[in-house]
Parts: sequence; structure tokens; C-alpha cells
Amino acid sequence: MAEISNVGDGDWLNQAWQQDHGQPLCLNRPDILSGLKIIAPACTDSTNQLLWDLRHQGYQPPLAAIAREQTAGRGQWGRSWQSPPGGLYLSLWLATHLPISHSPHLVLWSAWGIAYALVQHGIPVQLKWPNDLLLQGRKLAGIKTESKISGGIITAAIVGVGINWINPVPATGIALGPFCKAQSIQSVTNLTDLAEITLAGLTLGWHRYQSEGIGAIVADYLQLFAHRGREISLPQGMGIIESITPQGELVVVIDQRREIILPGTISLGYDQGG
Repeated sequence: MAEISNVGDGDWLNQAWQQDHGQPLCLNRPDILSGLKIIAPACTDSTNQLLWDLRHQGYQPPLAAIAREQTAGRGQWGRSWQSPPGGLYLSLWLATHLPISHSPHLVLWSAWGIAYALVQHGIPVQLKWPNDLLLQGRKLAGIKTESKISGGIITAAIVGVGINWINPVPATGIALGPFCKAQSIQSVTNLTDLAEITLAGLTLGWHRYQSEGIGAIVADYLQLFAHRGREISLPQGMGIIESITPQGELVVVIDQRREIILPGTISLGYDQGG
């Protein structure tokens, strides 16, 4: 496992990434979190769990883990995340000081940040409530956030991201690598590029959330929200998806009244393949 202790030292960083991944990585970019360190295992059970383990061993944030393969990747709501070689499996650990009530904000700013960064590179990504990234209506990526609480305060948070690159995907999924090749997108040609963009997006989301608050994040999230304005069938009746709340709840209008739907209670589905 390579430990990269200085993202400003491109030679060491590239050597460490080359050792574990077979291709160079250069994170000497001003838009990636200052002071970031990276752990790059070839294989781990879960990059989220690896960072929690390293926290217990005395490591300090900000720290990222990027693995070639996960054997026990974790998705939201207790689901597993298949993580064969060829995808990007990345987790970022941040020191935080947030009220426990702000826990839903972690998904919103991280999902928006990554999606926005990909859009800036010509990839028409959209957001699927609450924590998936879509491309051409199919699942491109998922996000899993975890946190540690002390005295009602979130003192540490980990954002785990899985993005399909050239790994096998189910019928409801899509791999970014073949898409970029077909569309002649030159700014994202390998996992190295994708890792840089993802970390830059997480940095942007975190900094914007800290400086402008959840209101600004929600407003921009809605600009990329794939299902806004679409019809949905609920036990209460047919409704129109209107918005999301700062707590990550779905707002649906049914017969001129607004219904609030909690994350994890329904799935909005995919446009193609399922």
C-alpha cells in the first residue's frame, strides 16, 4: 500500500500511484484540498472502513483512500457496492464540526460537487435523489457518507464514492470510459484523470458548503436534478416532483399539497435498462 504524504511533490506521488495502479497520478492542482494525503491500496474491503481504521491508528485528516478493488464496498441503506477492478473507489475523510442535524448535508454537497466537476469536463451528468450520479439516465456513480458523532457534533466525516469507469456494470448502470471514448472527450482518459476530477469536485463542494451554506448547495443541486418536474406514483396519489429540502428530503406536489418523502423510502428508478 502506497502512502502519499505530499500532494505537491509530483515525483513521489506519481511513483506511489504507479506502484499500485500502473499509471501516474498528479494531484499538484490548486483546486484539490490543501494538505491532502492519499492511501492507495491495490485491494481493500472498503475504502471507507480503511479510513476509519487509519483514524484509530492515529492518522489525521484530510486523508483520501483510493483502491483498485474493494471486496466489501458499502452503499447507502446497508446495500453492498460491487467494486471489481476498472472502477474508481475513493473515500475522503474530513475533520468537521457540524451539528448532527446537518448530517444530510454531506450527501448533498458531495454529490453536487462531483457532478458539477464532471459537467465542467463535458460530461452531461445529472443527479438522482439523493446520492447517485446519472449519465444518459443510467447509474454512473453512488455516494456513501459516514460520520462520527460526539456531544451532538459531527467531528469526522467520510465521503465514499464509487464511479464506473471500465468495470462491468448492470443493465441500469453505465461506464464512463466507453462514453468518453465514444464522445471524444479528451480531458478524462483514464482513472488518474477521474480521480483528480472527483477530488476537485469534493473540494469545491466542501468549500462552497462552508462558505455559502446549504441553501446555495440545494439551489445548484436542483439545476442538475434529473427528476425535477417529473410525475411520480405514490401511495398518496400521483404527484409531480418539485424540489428537495436542505435535509435531503424529496418534495412532491399532490393535488396542490406538498408531501415530504424521506430518503431511502422510495426509489426514483432509472430511465434506461430498468
